[in-house]
Amino acid sequence: MRFTIAQLEAFFWTAQLGSLNKAALHLHMAQPTISLRLRDLEKALDVTLFQKNGRSLALTAEGFALVPRAAALLEEADRIRLQTDPAAVSGSIRVGFAEGFAMTCLPRLLETVREDYPLLKPEYVVSISYELERELNDRHLDLAVLVNPTGRHGMRLFPLGVQDTAWVASVAWGLSPEVRPADLYRLPIVSNQPRSAMFRQIKDWFATAGLEPQRLDLCSSVAVIGHLVSSGAALGVLPAKMMEADVLAGRVQVLRPVPDLNHGRVYASYPDGGLTAPVNAMLKSIQKALASMDYLRVDKSEA
Repeated sequence: MRFTIAQLEAFFWTAQLGSLNKAALHLHMAQPTISLRLRDLEKALDVTLFQKNGRSLALTAEGFALVPRAAALLEEADRIRLQTDPAAVSGSIRVGFAEGFAMTCLPRLLETVREDYPLLKPEYVVSISYELERELNDRHLDLAVLVNPTGRHGMRLFPLGVQDTAWVASVAWGLSPEVRPADLYRLPIVSNQPRSAMFRQIKDWFATAGLEPQRLDLCSSVAVIGHLVSSGAALGVLPAKMMEADVLAGRVQVLRPVPDLNHGRVYASYPDGGLTAPVNAMLKSIQKALASMDYLRVDKSEA
């Protein structure tokens, strides 16, 4: 008796999510169907893959050993399906984007996906990278584009490049083009919350001089931070591309920091075994959209 890809898929998502019900919801199937496929897989392999642990399921030694092999087979199966007819890739996908990245890149990405994968049905979620990483880990997202991710067990990271960031200020402030921590730490600054990549960039930069910003206000929206900076309410560290229109309009100036900021390394991330045809299609679309915009530069440390 041979096992099937469908049985491996039922096994993999039950193992990843820890219950038959969650696996059924993720795969849009009835729970009895998942149970049947697991029984048939155990029969085909002549092993026991799960044992009950209270209300949840725990992997046996044989089940634990099968997880990475099942992940590799499922990813390869989806690559084969994708190569057969890319335009026929269909289904729903939830994709997360860091907000600063999304503000500049999402319009082009929407056009790319519509042209190349007309049957794909994406749902776009925008937040800070830390929250997106948590949502991805909880399987509420299928794919996420993250800036300076912390990296989590069971998650693949695919490097996309470096997002240049800069200190930006209203021209009304009349600041020198070159700035050091001692020049800015007394000025009002606005940032995302403490778990964000932006907050870490700001704190790390001042720490190079042993300083702390005296007034650091927090705001959950990168778009609003950009507005606050252009209106002269505060300084901020923002994606350089995002502020290009304000620079050209003469509203803000991009400052040259000494030392340089730790620029944002951008990654696409998805769960082990989660490179489905929709995820692969979206990943290709993201790369294509970025290439057409010249948005990211190559991260030489990843080359």
